[in-house]
Amino acid sequence: MNIMVTGGRGYMGRYIVERLLKEGHTVINYNRDMMLPFENPRNIFVIGEITDVPRLFTTMQKYNVDRIIHTAAQSHPDISLEMPLGTLEANTTGLLCVFEAARLAGIKRIVCYSSDAAYGHAKVDVVTEDQPLCPRTPYGVTKATAEMMARAYNWSFDMDIIALRSCAVYGPGQVMPEYARDAIKAAVNGEKYSLPSGRDQKFNMVFITDVVDASIKACFTDKRSDFAAYNISSGYQPTLGEILDVIKRYIPTAEFEVGPGDIEGWDIHGFFSIAAAERDLGYKPQVSLEEGMGMYIEWLKEHSF
Repeated sequence: MNIMVTGGRGYMGRYIVERLLKEGHTVINYNRDMMLPFENPRNIFVIGEITDVPRLFTTMQKYNVDRIIHTAAQSHPDISLEMPLGTLEANTTGLLCVFEAARLAGIKRIVCYSSDAAYGHAKVDVVTEDQPLCPRTPYGVTKATAEMMARAYNWSFDMDIIALRSCAVYGPGQVMPEYARDAIKAAVNGEKYSLPSGRDQKFNMVFITDVVDASIKACFTDKRSDFAAYNISSGYQPTLGEILDVIKRYIPTAEFEVGPGDIEGWDIHGFFSIAAAERDLGYKPQVSLEEGMGMYIEWLKEHSF
């Protein structure tokens, strides 16, 4: 198939492009920045803004796009506090432009991304997809809006859009603020990692290759419904203290000084259920916390991110 990936130069986009190419698909790699041509002729680079509906539409027509995985976004709640207008433009207006271009081009299946931030506080033992959305950051609002817009396009225009409520994504290449990476980098550099509080903060986490697998499965599933939103996690919810303990097993010289309690300003969530994604998408996470942190540590010994 011919799959358009928006933001194919981004963190998750790069992994998705690589996976699609390995599986024999042609990728229309749509980004706002210029880059050198790829050696693989099935990786077709197109430069364009995500808010340029005519450019999106003509690209979809020119390359006979079958399906779309829309990764282009501002992807962190903390950054949205500093630039709410930019976050709104990227995550809401940009998403709407992709939906509209796809509608005009006759493309039904789109995979887009919501977030655990769409829930806000979800102080229940197990968070399922019927938990009310009550976001507390501009970023979270844009993700809840993305789900509502997807539902509207599915109902009004017979689209087939699937939203993935991904939790905290970690692993090689993550450039956004991320506690595990910062702790690992400090340990690798022989520096103390300190926080006034946060040792008890729980994180629903997913290793980058697992969320990519969920994305690919959502792109190609035969499931057809008016709207589907799925929690995507790795089936574990460690505290920051437990994450630091894993790091210390790999790097015994690591020195951590993190106070008790939660991280100020962070959402509090229960354990993410992924039963719906397992049932409908066939999604089963493969990377354990121990294995994921081991791969991340080895990567960060040689790379900044």
